[in-house]
Amino acid sequence: MTDIVHQIHDSLKELMDIHPGQKALIVHDEHARDVSLLTKKALELEGVKVYSYKLPEDKRPLKDTPEDLRAIIDKIKPDLFFNQLKGYAEETPFRIALHHEESQFGAKVGHSPGVEMGMFEYPMTADFKTMKARAEALKKKFKTVRSVRLTTPAGTDLSFEIEGRDFNDDITIRPGHMGNLPAGEIWCAPVEQSMNGTIVVDGSIGDLGQVKEPLIMTVKDGFVVDVKSKDKALEKRVKELIKVDREASLAGEFGIGLNPKARLTGNLLEDEKAGRTLHIAFGNNTDMPGGQNNSQTHRDFLFKAPSIITDSGEVLMKDGEFQGY
Repeated sequence: MTDIVHQIHDSLKELMDIHPGQKALIVHDEHARDVSLLTKKALELEGVKVYSYKLPEDKRPLKDTPEDLRAIIDKIKPDLFFNQLKGYAEETPFRIALHHEESQFGAKVGHSPGVEMGMFEYPMTADFKTMKARAEALKKKFKTVRSVRLTTPAGTDLSFEIEGRDFNDDITIRPGHMGNLPAGEIWCAPVEQSMNGTIVVDGSIGDLGQVKEPLIMTVKDGFVVDVKSKDKALEKRVKELIKVDREASLAGEFGIGLNPKARLTGNLLEDEKAGRTLHIAFGNNTDMPGGQNNSQTHRDFLFKAPSIITDSGEVLMKDGEFQGY
């Protein structure tokens, strides 16, 4: 246990620049108790003062931030937050509200819905310095790109504009911003209503896990207009989730996995960081540069072995492999 505590400490230094004198609040549930204890030990190793709040299990799925949690946040005014909890699809509005509560006064937020201990043993112990260099090279490249086309051998063929929409990464979590832990992706808010084409989801879906049969999503002018799968239960569930409100079916995110130690497990918190994958999300993106989707929800759809082609014809990724980046 001592080794993993030191490894997580070192990762948090790289990702969040933790230092003595800071105050941290870990918001967790029973599901993530072991992860929260590990995080607490890693933070205390640095001299961070750690507070904990356990979510009320009898009131879940939560729709909004509990009043007593709000009171604790107001009283402590933490510099760091760690949200470590089981991922309920119905709790997406709560998680979005919680993020806004936590980040509005400049705190750094490590967000981990659906976290498992294995995620801290594997992707959270990756080489984040090397990962950061790749992220910065890609972000610099995308600044000159107006639009992209994404394709996969399974049939994805999707195009959209990204001009004016800067990329974020979770490899450096800055004051007032949130990043997932485990970390390892870059993402942007695509120009919402510019997205058109087909997504063949052959990886996993946020809060729903790995797909047994591919899910085919048709997108027109930014909105999902059709969802089909041989797995009719999955098809029905996705249709329900993208109808939470009008913009739940509107484009919200374009993400690229960069973490070589992330595994495809069916849990999007780790899956979306995995190399050789991309994901598109529909729903809220107002915390991303230029994002204009105000949905109460946000759901990721991941596909494997993708290619990324820019408007100039340059191939940045071919069948999951980066081309020079």
